[in-house]
Amino acid sequence: MRVLDVLRMAWGQIVRRKVVTLLCMIGLSIGCAAMIIALSVGQSVQVYGEKTLNENYKMDEITVSPNEGISSGSNGQTSTFERGALTARKVDIIGSLPHVVAVAPMLKLDMLEMATLDGKSSNVEVIGTELGSLSRFGYRFDKGGASGISGAAIANHGATFGLVEAEVIRELNNKLMEDSFNDEFLQQYMALMSTQTELFQAQFNLKYQDMNDSSKVKISSPLRVTGVLKVPGGMSENNAMYDKKIYVSLETARMLAEQFQSSQAQAAAAGRLNSALVKVEDKKYVAQVQEQIKKLTLMTDSNLYQEQAMKEQLGMYQKAAMGIGIFVMLLASLSIIVAMIMSTHQRRKQIGVMKVLGANLWQIRQMFITEAAVLGVMGGIVGVFIAYGAIQGVNGLLQGQISMEASTPLQVVIQTSALPAGIAFAVLTGVLSGIYPAISASRTNALQVIKSA
Repeated sequence: MRVLDVLRMAWGQIVRRKVVTLLCMIGLSIGCAAMIIALSVGQSVQVYGEKTLNENYKMDEITVSPNEGISSGSNGQTSTFERGALTARKVDIIGSLPHVVAVAPMLKLDMLEMATLDGKSSNVEVIGTELGSLSRFGYRFDKGGASGISGAAIANHGATFGLVEAEVIRELNNKLMEDSFNDEFLQQYMALMSTQTELFQAQFNLKYQDMNDSSKVKISSPLRVTGVLKVPGGMSENNAMYDKKIYVSLETARMLAEQFQSSQAQAAAAGRLNSALVKVEDKKYVAQVQEQIKKLTLMTDSNLYQEQAMKEQLGMYQKAAMGIGIFVMLLASLSIIVAMIMSTHQRRKQIGVMKVLGANLWQIRQMFITEAAVLGVMGGIVGVFIAYGAIQGVNGLLQGQISMEASTPLQVVIQTSALPAGIAFAVLTGVLSGIYPAISASRTNALQVIKSA
């Protein structure tokens, strides 16, 4: 029997039994669609998750800090290399390591009050670093740029919000303390905190309150904002408003620490740093660079564990989706088995005649398996269209649940590789489901069928 003849006979039976064919195709198409959606969602979420991690957690960056658990020298003697300390010499060594793109040494000061010339103020985090290195770590300027002049400062996006006259905010805070559930006061406070001030080229002073004497306030020499940064990629506008930072040069940070006689003054005077940011060529080299940095008796931290945790979580979601698809396919296979067994019983006379005319067991089995395979192909093709239609709903669901706080929404895309995989799975389900009915049909006794006809 030729292949074309087998296909023609299988197709004739599929067209003749429309209700059975429809029921079988429904199960196969839904199962195929579930499989395609599962594979596509898993891949799309993984790509989106990696992008979000790189934006929010900087997977190719390493934070270096001093190793406080190691003394600077033995027997109380200071070592020239200062074993546990983070110094400019060690920063230079880190910068020369293989796969290191940039290093930003940092001297973080206490939270300080920033006061502008028009009487407005706000608390900000002051960080001393090499201002020219900010652009190498993904920071982008909205206005101005880094400057080498003494007293230059760079404000991030959040530092431009919440600058209010000290008396106004003091009165509002007192009102909130007396009536903390007053909606009017809360709205006034939120409105003040979300008010943006033009800081570019503005002059300001930093104020430091002595912890030993609250009435004693030290004021720094004047500073000027030479650049304002954009909102970091991956961070929402709302979150960026509350991240208030002022970047100054290392020399300016040491000057401020000396003026305020803060807790960092002694370390700053000795040229020590309290952290450094290291950018690596690719995240695959992060672990290797970390091991090299640890040899300098320094502490390192990266966000590689975030990626591993994300992969484990996504793996669970994908397995659950795949399980649903397989379960639907199993139901579809049961419907095909039942339908084919019924078809075998109804076609006993046809099978008997085929045997009398010389058809062998394999030819009869081949006819039933081909019929099941054709059902699988049809169900797979319909499943592709169902998947494309259903993916719109999946996109809406995932955008609401996963990307609510993200700057770029999650978009699930049907993966090209998932289409043949879904169709192949539907065909395989159809073929496996047709094996038992095919064997049962081939065992039909031709003489008994003809006698009872």
